[in-house]
Amino acid sequence: MPKPKILLAVSMLLLASLACNTLLPTAEPPGTATAFVEPTSTMVVIIEPTVPVEEPDLPATEAEVPRVSLEQALTAYSAGAAVFVDVRAPQSYQISHIPGALNIPLGAFETDIANVNLDKDAWIITYCT
Repeated sequence: MPKPKILLAVSMLLLASLACNTLLPTAEPPGTATAFVEPTSTMVVIIEPTVPVEEPDLPATEAEVPRVSLEQALTAYSAGAAVFVDVRAPQSYQISHIPGALNIPLGAFETDIANVNLDKDAWIITYCT
């Protein structure tokens, strides 16, 4: 279980335990008519654990995006070390694309990256022309 989930689970158990303790009977002298103490209003502050997320070193500008020559790309692809991804619309992909290239429109990378099915360890070479 990842560390943030463990911290969240422990926090929730602690809060549940504290909430349950307010409903337990109090230790009153025998013969007292009241078995339970009325709960008082208590402010509960929930602090969610935060874990710093390590951001990969992504290029800040288009000029910082690494470029690869056609020869380097073809060599890596032929060796199985790279995947070609056509980021154009499906209609453009149907008209023409590099044989073996996957079609994943750029919008999927921008809005739904979690569902982009790519081997994150492979060299992913995107193109749009």
